[in-house]
Amino acid sequence: LPTKTTDDWLAEIDKATTRSPSVAIAVRLMYGLGLRESEAASACWEWIDWERRTFTPGITKGKEAVPVPMPRWLVAYLAPQRRPQGLIAPGKQGRALPDGFARSAMRRANAATSLTGITPHRLRGTCATLMSEEGTPIQTI
Repeated sequence: LPTKTTDDWLAEIDKATTRSPSVAIAVRLMYGLGLRESEAASACWEWIDWERRTFTPGITKGKEAVPVPMPRWLVAYLAPQRRPQGLIAPGKQGRALPDGFARSAMRRANAATSLTGITPHRLRGTCATLMSEEGTPIQTI
């Protein structure tokens, strides 16, 4: 996701998810933390260390989780919604969002901003690139 179009793209995500704002939150988790779609759907408030500005996934794909630095913009975005526990982006009836929850909103945001190829996995790569550019150790990335 080109950084110069990120704000516009996220605004389009917000428009596409007015009836399910949890999707917009989860997309920001994918972009800001490099989470997989399933990790964003299962992300919990208790995994955030607000003082250190880190997120430690409790459920990962076969590896031990390490704290991931949270960008300031993501901390500021999440802070007003902060809860002591539970899913950060709950779906219907408080359950985890279903597989593929981001596809429709991302397609709409891509079309509205004339971008192609922005997928949940591409957000993961974008996050890794941004972290590298900010000097985050490769082992953390």
